[in-house]
Amino acid sequence: MLKIRLLLPAMIGSVVVACSSQGTIGSLNQVETEELQEVEIDQLSHQQIRDQYQEILGLVDDDYIKEQIERRISGVHMQESDARSANPNNPPAQGYYRNAIASYRDILEKYPNSPDNAEVLYQLAKAYDIEGQPDNALTMMRRLEKFHPDYEHMPEVYFRMGDLHFNAARYPQAEKAYRKTAQYNKASLNNNAHYMLAWTLYKQGAFDKSLEEFTWVLNALHQEDGSTAELNNVEQSLIDDTLHSMSLALVNLGGAEAIRDVSQLKNRAYVWRLYEQLAGFYLKKNLYSDSAATYREFIDRFPMRERTSRFHTELISVYVKGAFPKLVLEEKEIYANQYGPESDYYARFPQLQDDIRNDLKGYYVELASHYHSQGQQALAQHKKKPKEAHLSELGEKSLVSATDFYQRYLTLFVADKANAEIRFKKAEAQFENQQYGLAASDYQQVAYGYPQSADTQVEYKLANKAGYAAIVSYQAHIETLENNKASRDDINQWRAASLESMLKFTEVFHEDVRSTAVLTNASQAMFDLKQYERAIKVASGLLENAENSNTELKKTAFGILAQSRFSLKQYSLAASNYQAQRKLMKPASKEYRQASNNIATSVYQHAEILKQQQKINEAIPQLLSLKTLAPDTDTRVVAQYDAASMLLADQRWDEAIAELQQLKSVYPKHTLSAEFPRKLAFAYESKKDWPQSLLAYEYLFNNDPDAGVKQEALFIAAGLAEKTGDDKKAISYYRDYAHKYEQPFDNRMEARYKLASLYEKQKDYNRQLFWLRRIVQADKKAGDQRTERSQWLGAWASTKYGDYFAWEFNRRKLRLPIEKSIARKNQFLQDAQTWYSGAADYGILEFTSQSNHTLGKLYQKFADELLAAPTPESLSAADKALFTEIFQQQSEPLQQLSQDYYMANLELAWQGHYNNWIQQSFDTMRELSPLRFDRTEQVAHYGDEIR
Repeated sequence: MLKIRLLLPAMIGSVVVACSSQGTIGSLNQVETEELQEVEIDQLSHQQIRDQYQEILGLVDDDYIKEQIERRISGVHMQESDARSANPNNPPAQGYYRNAIASYRDILEKYPNSPDNAEVLYQLAKAYDIEGQPDNALTMMRRLEKFHPDYEHMPEVYFRMGDLHFNAARYPQAEKAYRKTAQYNKASLNNNAHYMLAWTLYKQGAFDKSLEEFTWVLNALHQEDGSTAELNNVEQSLIDDTLHSMSLALVNLGGAEAIRDVSQLKNRAYVWRLYEQLAGFYLKKNLYSDSAATYREFIDRFPMRERTSRFHTELISVYVKGAFPKLVLEEKEIYANQYGPESDYYARFPQLQDDIRNDLKGYYVELASHYHSQGQQALAQHKKKPKEAHLSELGEKSLVSATDFYQRYLTLFVADKANAEIRFKKAEAQFENQQYGLAASDYQQVAYGYPQSADTQVEYKLANKAGYAAIVSYQAHIETLENNKASRDDINQWRAASLESMLKFTEVFHEDVRSTAVLTNASQAMFDLKQYERAIKVASGLLENAENSNTELKKTAFGILAQSRFSLKQYSLAASNYQAQRKLMKPASKEYRQASNNIATSVYQHAEILKQQQKINEAIPQLLSLKTLAPDTDTRVVAQYDAASMLLADQRWDEAIAELQQLKSVYPKHTLSAEFPRKLAFAYESKKDWPQSLLAYEYLFNNDPDAGVKQEALFIAAGLAEKTGDDKKAISYYRDYAHKYEQPFDNRMEARYKLASLYEKQKDYNRQLFWLRRIVQADKKAGDQRTERSQWLGAWASTKYGDYFAWEFNRRKLRLPIEKSIARKNQFLQDAQTWYSGAADYGILEFTSQSNHTLGKLYQKFADELLAAPTPESLSAADKALFTEIFQQQSEPLQQLSQDYYMANLELAWQGHYNNWIQQSFDTMRELSPLRFDRTEQVAHYGDEIR
């Protein structure tokens, strides 16, 4: 509840007494502090409150107290004005704030130099502003600015000055006021100040500068990742207004290209919102080209952003709305290439793949149909105008494009109901482009690769049509080969395929009136292929003479053919016959499963022969073909695993990984299942794909049934984590390994070594020292397991430990009191000497020479610091001299000890050893003893020795 502070009538006597005794401001403050009470405004009307103050005013003689009471009366007028303005049902005869204005102006006239006038001017400006007197409001604000520049509400004053100037179209003055507001950096005003500053710049035609200020607002309201989830409705609305305002500025600057020049927008995650706003602005104005250009600018500038693909669909939608059919097709093709499954974009954003596929489903069909129609028309025109070669080229090129988009559809939407019809259209495009062999394959797939049933007449008719088209295509291809004088083997291979196609047609579509002619041609083809083995002849005879409805006889004949060829090690043909036999069987039957096993065995044996013949590139596809030929057989799993192993041996990592991932996913309980993730880990590691390799070895550690594999996987995972730069994870894995596994000794030592190195990298010296001690202790206790490597690690760890104490020694200076300072430094020196000596005891040259030289430097530094030790100021001159002499005496043995360590390295050199530490010791001794060590030796030349 609103309250106002009043002097109650009961206290008038106290005030009068204070005034009559010539009380000071301090006494008034005391009275107010002790005696003023709070009275709820509900208890008195504003007029009653003023009357009470007036009554007190008549009893007070002190000018300061009178001023304060009059200010309170003005405040009551202001509160009454506020209350009336909030209740428009009870308007005053004149303005709401007329009395408040008059009261405050009276105070200014009575007390023109009062330091409290800042609040009066502030309230006057507010009252004038509300009363619709902006000039008077500005006058008060300028006085406030001039005489009270440090007033606490100056940010609000400047902001309101900016508003008044802006509303009056005085934009330079408004700009100045808003800039002053912004300089205060007040959180409650900052966003609006920069927003209005941007608008003043916009109004002055400085669109580029206005964009920077608008961007300031967006940067302040957006989080680093572009999120605005934590903003309130007002802030969200400010973002929307800012984006709209920026669109207006960008339009004036020529469009989306100007966004590149806004420095504060660089690397901002939310920049897509500005492009979207601008594109939408243009679209509402029916400026389709400008809207599309805006989306295009974002797409070209940020080809790998998550929003890019959606913006491309919006671009296409703009062209659709604008009725630009040619551009629609062009952009759909660009979309297909830029975001399709073969693109880097598709792989990078798996969360978008469903949306992309939904778009591509229509795009592929539309593009394929367009190119197919264009190709047909071009070829038809070429027939009428055979001299115009470009029509033929256009026709061929268009049909190739149509084929490509049909195939993309088939690859991406494998299980789609429209696949058979799409594949048939693809085959037609290939046939029209004289690609008869390819057409035959796809016709064959349409005819026999999709399930048929008696109640699917449309599919059956399409398959029947495709089956006969396959035969025609095979014949056309064979004729082409013969005209081009291809090899007899190649021609025979296609004849065999044609034969299979004809036999298949007569088997599946035996009710077709063309079956008799097809069957006759098939018999002739078998004769041309010279298949003379007796069993094969018998089987062929059975097939030639059997009644079309005698399914069992056909199955038997195919079985004889398959088994005969298997016995002759003609495994590929055997597999083909087994497939033909299986097609006559019910898929769920026992004999069907057996036929599938026979197919798998035949293909596997054929692949084995290819493998023995070093035809790896042929063997692998054979093995992998069982995924489709016999997917439910045990042989299929073994074959796929063998193919993956061969791919690994051939260093075809990506292909091997794909197969192993499928095996791991589909056959988690197979007897070989433990090998799948192991091979995967090996593949990723061999490929040097460290992140995926790390995941694979982590999987092995968490899931492999073999304890030895789990242990090795943990060690490798630690190394991979280090390679990927994840030092935290590497430390965790190495630490787990070092704590959990005592053997093998070498790996445990390496884990400790890695931990010490990684902790040193993180400057975690306590943990580094812990693992350094573990290394030294482990090597000393290793016994028979001790190796050259473990000794090297022990020497290395001792040296590193010495380095730590050397670091502690070097970073501490001699200070007063000198006794404590020397003792502390000496202790670090002794600790360093202990560890360096321990390192030298290993007898490894690099650490021995390093320890000698480092200790020499430490003692040399200690001696130098003793000579320069600070002298207590309290000593007399004589005592100071004695103090200096004592430290000189103490430094001499340290200098000698320093040189002894350097000389120890020189002795190593004289024994025939050399490295950088020895060289540094030589250099130091040249400086310390130049007469002895800094001499140029005379070298006798070989010729001088011969006299």
